Amino acid sequence: MRLIATPLGWIMKACYHLVKNYGMALLLFTIITRIITLPLQIKQQKSTARMNMMQPELEKLKTKYGKNQEKLNEETMKLYSEYQINPMASCLPMVISLVILWALIPVVYGPLTYVSDANKDKVSHDNTMVKNLYVISNEVDTSDIKSMEAFIQKQLDEEDKDTALADLSDDKKTALEKNMVKALSDKKTYKNSAALLDKLSDGDQQELMEKFIDFDGLDKFLTNKEYFTANVVNSSYGPEVLLFNFETKADGKYFNVLDENVRNAISDYDYTFLGMELGKIPTKADVTVVIPFISFILQLATTVISQIFAKKNNPAMKLNGSMLMMLILMPVFSLWIGFKFPCALGIYWIYSSLFAVFQVIFLNLVYSPAKLEKIAAKETEKAKAKRKQKGPSFMERAIEIRNEQGSEMPKPSDAKKKRVYADDNEAEPEKLSKSKQKDQNRQKLNEARKRYAEKYGDEYTED
Repeated sequence: MRLIATPLGWIMKACYHLVKNYGMALLLFTIITRIITLPLQIKQQKSTARMNMMQPELEKLKTKYGKNQEKLNEETMKLYSEYQINPMASCLPMVISLVILWALIPVVYGPLTYVSDANKDKVSHDNTMVKNLYVISNEVDTSDIKSMEAFIQKQLDEEDKDTALADLSDDKKTALEKNMVKALSDKKTYKNSAALLDKLSDGDQQELMEKFIDFDGLDKFLTNKEYFTANVVNSSYGPEVLLFNFETKADGKYFNVLDENVRNAISDYDYTFLGMELGKIPTKADVTVVIPFISFILQLATTVISQIFAKKNNPAMKLNGSMLMMLILMPVFSLWIGFKFPCALGIYWIYSSLFAVFQVIFLNLVYSPAKLEKIAAKETEKAKAKRKQKGPSFMERAIEIRNEQGSEMPKPSDAKKKRVYADDNEAEPEKLSKSKQKDQNRQKLNEARKRYAEKYGDEYTED
C-alpha cells in the first residue's frame, strides 16, 4: 500500500499547500480522485446497459441449458464475448475506491511523513521514540510502583534522594540512567520493557531514560487515553498523528520531547477541520462521534439511490442474496471505519460518499437508459464487427479445442466394456503406460491446436 500511498501523498501535499488546512485538503483530494475515476463510472454505466440488453438472451440460455451447468456456463461466456462485456466491470470502481481508501490510511496516519516538509528521518526517529516511551510508561504505571516519578526515586543513590533531578551532575545522571535501564530489564517485573530495551542500542536506551528524567510526568501524559490510544500507537503506522498532542495538550509542556525540526513542522501544520483534531479517534465523549454516523448515513443514501435507479432502469432485475449483503455491508463498513481510525479518514469517507450520491444522480440523468441503450448498441455492433475481422476470442478458441479434444478422448464407460475380438486367439492390445498415455494425449492436443491455427491463420509452434 505504501507504493500507492506515496503518489497519493504528493497529491495531498499539493492540495494542502493550496488551502493550508488538512480537512479542506481532503475535500480537494476527494474531488480530484472522483474526477479521475469518473471515466470508470461512465464505463460501468455502459456495461450495465449492455447487460440489460442481453438479459433476454441470458434467460433463454437458462431455460435451454438449465440442467446442464457446464454447457450453460460455456454459452454464457460466449454471449459475454459477443457483447464484449466483462462481468467484473461493475466491481472495478468499487475496488478502486477501496484501494484508494486503504492507501490513504498511511497518508492520514502520517501527515508529517507524506504531506509536510519535515525531515522524514527525524519524523521516523520521533515516531519510534514516542512509541518506546509509551510502552515503558504504560508498564511502569500499571506496576506496583504506579508512576515513573516513584520509579526514578527508587533508582537514585541514597545520597542523591534529596537532590532535584535538574541539579544532578552529568556523572550522577548517567549513573541514574544506567540504574533505570537495569531495573527495566528485569523480565519478571517489566516483561515488555525488558524485551524492548534488549533490542535497543546503549544510546537509544539512554535517550529514553533521559526523556523521563528531564520531563516530569511524561509517563502520565503518554498514558492519558484522551491523548494517546493503544490501537494508534501500536499500529503499523505508529503514533505520528498523535505527535500533534505534544503541542496542543498539557499546555505544550512536553513539546520539547520532540526534535526541533519536527516541532517546527507541527507548528506550521493545520491538522484540523471545523475545530476537530483529525488525528483523534472519534469517541462518544465529544462532537467527533457524529463523523462515523454521518459517514454511515451518506453511504446508505448512496446505496439506496443506486438501487432506485437500477430498478428503474431494469424493472426485471432481481436482488439476490449476495447483492443484498453488499448493500448492507458497505454502510456498516463505513460506520466501523469511522470508529476505528482517526477523524481524518472518516472525513474523507464522508466526502467520498457525498460525491458518490451526486455522481450516481448525475450519471443516471445525463446517461439515461434510452441514451445508454443507443450507445451500447453502437458499441456492441462495433465489437461484433471487430470480432468478425479478428475471429473468435481466445476464450472461444479454448472452448472449441477443449470440446474437440474431449470428443476424441475415449469415454470412461468405453474402457470398462468387454472387448470382443474376431478371433479368440487375437491378442488383446497392449496397455499403455502413464508416460505413453501422456504422450498420446499431448499429440492429440497438438493436432487440435494445429488445425485451429490453420483455420484462423495463426502461427503454430508444437510443444
